[in-house]
Amino acid sequence: MKRFFVIIIWLVVIIGDGNIFPALTGLPSGFGIVTLFSVLAITFGIHRWVVVLGIILAGVTELILGAYFGTIISAWLIMAWIWYFLNRFLNLKPASENNSLLAFIPFILLSFSLFVIGESVWWLISRFVYEPELTLATLINIFSSPTICAVILVELATTFLLFRFFYHPKDFIYV
Repeated sequence: MKRFFVIIIWLVVIIGDGNIFPALTGLPSGFGIVTLFSVLAITFGIHRWVVVLGIILAGVTELILGAYFGTIISAWLIMAWIWYFLNRFLNLKPASENNSLLAFIPFILLSFSLFVIGESVWWLISRFVYEPELTLATLINIFSSPTICAVILVELATTFLLFRFFYHPKDFIYV
């Protein structure tokens, strides 16, 4: 059942981030899939089913978005690898094991850190494998823009709340 809900949330993110969100707000889009993968890693931890489902969803996303082959998959794998090693050294619990809303802010900050890593890996692969003319200014503009950072934080919070609603519906509004 977890996998089915992850696929539904993936569809919501793909449609919402690509079509609905930019049309309603006029704000930039295209960051939803990396936010989904960072929230996926933090919510469930790094287990075999999470990694395999992430690879499948990243591959299908590459086909849908027309991204370069391996960019999103590699970003997901690096994010999962880093989150796995952080958990090994810091002994962090996944968000699915912590049903308190008080942990919401630290989870958002951790997922934002994973987002930065994922987006940087995506840029590095695009730069060194596919587009040698891509400049570092592109990546710097993403992380230095308050509008883009606000959009990313809203997407992270929304994705966390969607996961919380699907996996802890009775504790959704309780602290």
